[in-house]
Amino acid sequence: MFENLLLPMFDDEYYPDILVAELKQHILQFAKKVSRSDLAETEIYRFAHQTLSEINEMKPQFEDLDSSLDDTAADYIAEAMMMVVQDVGYLDIEMEELVANREW
Repeated sequence: MFENLLLPMFDDEYYPDILVAELKQHILQFAKKVSRSDLAETEIYRFAHQTLSEINEMKPQFEDLDSSLDDTAADYIAEAMMMVVQDVGYLDIEMEELVANREW
């Protein structure tokens, strides 16, 4: 369903594929959580913040491989998360709020 999530990061040699694959898994887990019907927006934001906390913990791994979770990565991750929530019908979610607790 979300085969192309983070494809630009996979295509960019700056981002290690193994870590991008891990990012994708975090976003797919987020997708599973928000795919339940009848969630309140607050629950979606809570799930997003949990996901971002897990991704925040990956920052040193990227740095160890001479990469980083830079602004470009932030855009790709935010777009992927928005794609997930919009796919399940939540069209009023604010992207900035969705990734508000990112630390990169």
